[in-house]
Amino acid sequence: MENPQAQASAMRDRRPDALGSLKVLPDELICTILEYLSPRDVARLACVSSVMYIFCNEEPLWMSLCVNKADGPLQYEGSWKKTTLHLENVPDELKEGHRKSLHFDGFNSLFLYRRLYRCHTTLGGFSFDGGNVERKELISLEEFYNQCDERKPVLLTGLADTWPARRTWTIDQLSIKYGDTAFRISQRSPKKISMKFRDYVSYMNLQHDEDPLYIFDDKFGETAPSLLNDYSVPQLFQEDFFEVLNREERPPFRWIIIGPERSGASWHVDPALTSAWNTLLCGRKRWALYPPGRVPLGVTVHVNEEDGDVHIETPSSLQWWLDFYPLLADGDKPIECTQLPGETIYVPSGWWHCVLNIETTVAVTQNFVNSKNFEYVCLDMAPGYRHKGVCRAGLLALDEDSFQDIQMNRICDAEDLSYPDLTRKEKRVKMQKPTEPSDHKTINNSASRGYILQKQGFSYDIDFLSTFLDKERDHYNFPWSSGCCIGQREMRGWLSRLWVGKPEIRELIWKGACLALNAEKWLDCLVEICSFHNLPPPTDDERLPVGMGSNPVSVYIIFSNKEYVEHYETSFFLLLCEMSTSMSNHHSICCFLFFEVW
Repeated sequence: MENPQAQASAMRDRRPDALGSLKVLPDELICTILEYLSPRDVARLACVSSVMYIFCNEEPLWMSLCVNKADGPLQYEGSWKKTTLHLENVPDELKEGHRKSLHFDGFNSLFLYRRLYRCHTTLGGFSFDGGNVERKELISLEEFYNQCDERKPVLLTGLADTWPARRTWTIDQLSIKYGDTAFRISQRSPKKISMKFRDYVSYMNLQHDEDPLYIFDDKFGETAPSLLNDYSVPQLFQEDFFEVLNREERPPFRWIIIGPERSGASWHVDPALTSAWNTLLCGRKRWALYPPGRVPLGVTVHVNEEDGDVHIETPSSLQWWLDFYPLLADGDKPIECTQLPGETIYVPSGWWHCVLNIETTVAVTQNFVNSKNFEYVCLDMAPGYRHKGVCRAGLLALDEDSFQDIQMNRICDAEDLSYPDLTRKEKRVKMQKPTEPSDHKTINNSASRGYILQKQGFSYDIDFLSTFLDKERDHYNFPWSSGCCIGQREMRGWLSRLWVGKPEIRELIWKGACLALNAEKWLDCLVEICSFHNLPPPTDDERLPVGMGSNPVSVYIIFSNKEYVEHYETSFFLLLCEMSTSMSNHHSICCFLFFEVW
């Protein structure tokens, strides 16, 4: 007969005694805390107790420790713990334990089990239908602008049929030609990690990671320039306003993407609200997309109130598909599709998207700014934070006070009144009108509030979104978001170059400058200066503040017989020399007056 005491001992839960005071913390939080320790501290902590030994020997933990420590070239050593110990310069004889791994009964963790399942699952047996993203073949530029551009995602076939990449961008052929070329790896840390392609292929074949590293290299055109000869930008996407910048000046815009099964991009909105196209050369990808303002389940958006920096907390792509997608009602499910080799998917500005590699894939993608999304890009670079939150999370990004302001503005708009101009008493009367009851309890309830906000009619429309700009914040003296794809001075230089180089779309550029720089404010200042000095008002060509200086500077041109040119900055003079104006038709010499309208 089995000893009852031995049976009871075998069934005893080890967790309370093994973790001590840490027993009150959930397993997920303990694993997160361990990621902040150094590899050597984790090794020491593994000796504390049996349960801590289990936590401290998890491969996902050592993957995180390794990626946070690595900087530059990385070579996978067969496991993330071995790779980390190699980076720590641990002697080879100490890397392999002198005894087998320890196993303990009496401890169960659903969190660790689910993560282990995600690390070892294969996607070949999963059923993925064709999805509900519309497929189009041989679409004309006019049809694309009228039916698709900035309206909805679409899968396009036939755009890459003539590319050499359709034949040569396979894992085997890329290994032969670029085996010793180092490519950048998906960024999990602020450090730049790269792997030689041959080493990366070895990693793909050996790894069992929940969210495997994948090649995501925006510098592939410099490290392997011959790859640029294997594809061309489709005609539908050739309009790109960032092309006026030199290669060194423009933000990252093109990437080669290579990843194994289970890898992929978690939920995000493309930087600066740009649009993107992505062409798949081999393998299969599963896409999920939500329209602007509709945050996916399991995703949290944080916007810094100081500089407007946007941070998104999201589960890995695989975890979202396995753990969150099954919880969605049919009406809440995203737009979906399975992308096949040779197909190009178009993702409009502001759309949320998540990508899961069903098998090993090779793809190329580019982001771009054209006449359709230019104003949205400028809006996203404006100082402040509220408009950035609304662009991504809709009206749910608003706090209670801002939400009430929006409600009251709509009431006042209907009555041709201005809510900010109302007195406090008038505002109180408005809030208590029986036709618009203010039920604070209902608004505080998340489900009810979400329903109310949906009824308010969020619209991804530039006129609607621009109402959330903070007019008190100035482009020149407020913090610049570190998440912006372009620097503050570079932004002003970009608009100046567009103003000079694309005179046919100056009205559009002016609208963008009013959003990003509050250019209308500085034009009003210039008009006042001209009026004070009895000068004629500035022409349309002279509206935009120019240059990359720390203060707004406007260029005002008058005719003079003087034989010299006074200029505030040499860069402004060179800029004006490039400008095509009616001045060339006059024989008199121009005198350039620079007003620093600060």
